[in-house]
Amino acid sequence: MLVPASGITLENWRNYAAGQVERRLWSAIVPAAGRGSRLGFNRPKILYPVAGRMILEWLLDLLLPNCQTIVFVLSPEGSLEIAPELARIAPNRYKIALQEQPTGMGDAVEIGARELTTMHAIVVWGDQVALRPETVDAIVRLQQGPLEPVATVPTLRVHAPYIHFPRDNTGRIVAVLQAREGDAMPEDGESDAGVFCFRSADLKALLDELHRLPNALGRATEEFNFLPIIPLAAQTGRVVLTPQVLRAEETIGVNNAADAKRLEAFLKANCG
Repeated sequence: MLVPASGITLENWRNYAAGQVERRLWSAIVPAAGRGSRLGFNRPKILYPVAGRMILEWLLDLLLPNCQTIVFVLSPEGSLEIAPELARIAPNRYKIALQEQPTGMGDAVEIGARELTTMHAIVVWGDQVALRPETVDAIVRLQQGPLEPVATVPTLRVHAPYIHFPRDNTGRIVAVLQAREGDAMPEDGESDAGVFCFRSADLKALLDELHRLPNALGRATEEFNFLPIIPLAAQTGRVVLTPQVLRAEETIGVNNAADAKRLEAFLKANCG
């Protein structure tokens, strides 16, 4: 089965997807080592309340129906505050992996990937509170589906992007531009929503391959970035699906109080 020339959209994605999510095949990795300092919050960011609930609670509601286990990648100090909440809300459904130093999202995902035992993995940034259950259902089923992709990454065209995935004339992703690394960004671009699906074995192999690239560390941050794994996965004819199933609000991470306020009505209407 070929990827349609017009792309995978809200209207046709079921034609290329598994009939249902098989939870036993899935684990999640949630990098969540950050603190809420930019939010004026003196606890781990994932415990910040948005629309009356902790970000952690929103993410658990999103992931537990689809995953056998959720691996939280935490700082040592953050784990002391987050572990009791996990034991209360999701007993026996989580693991904690420690990121001793904040050396990048690629490093965080690699630490979490060591805990994977399922065929597939979904990676979700720990501040992506506005992802809808319908979006996760679609991308998980596409990853399980007959196209057998190495990765499934929902994207959306946005104005003034923070992330942009350039493509060649065949439509293949060939690079990633990141504002935080000082890259020159286009006026409009193709961005992600901080959610990525992989076959677990492919994720581990790609991370290992990513380490060997000459630009493995970010030019400005000198961190081991995760997003270059997407163009790397798209090389040599491997299938990377970029379904257009997102709403604009889903791309917003909670980086400040204004983001949290902006997302409150959307969360209550679409993610409860």
